[in-house]
Amino acid sequence: MAIRKATPNDITLIKELIAANPDTILSRGDEELRSLIDGFWVAEHDHKVVGCCCLEVYSPKIAEIRTVIVHESARGLGLGAALVKAAADEAERQNIREVMVVTSSPEYFNKLGFGECLHEKWALFYRGSKGTRQP
Repeated sequence: MAIRKATPNDITLIKELIAANPDTILSRGDEELRSLIDGFWVAEHDHKVVGCCCLEVYSPKIAEIRTVIVHESARGLGLGAALVKAAADEAERQNIREVMVVTSSPEYFNKLGFGECLHEKWALFYRGSKGTRQP
């Protein structure tokens, strides 16, 4: 098992991981992946890329860990946690004060050290005039 920085040669494999998880991961096009490739890590197992994770830096103050995927054949090996740790370590090296994650699996990320921001900040989303949810 190995965690390494992604290269442009990994884009096709990252797209395949994303495509295999449409219910939990937002799709990303080639151009977007190329622009973010320096923020991606991949996990290798048995000489195959089986996972990925992206640290998207928004400013010196905040970044987001996104696109955390481990192929079902490699789940339970600790690769997801290792990918998230690599991204979080990079945020620390860059002195980014806050790293967030938007997830449908909060229990998983709680185990990795993520949690509410001491009830002092909330993520609120703008619905726009065409939002379908009612308050």
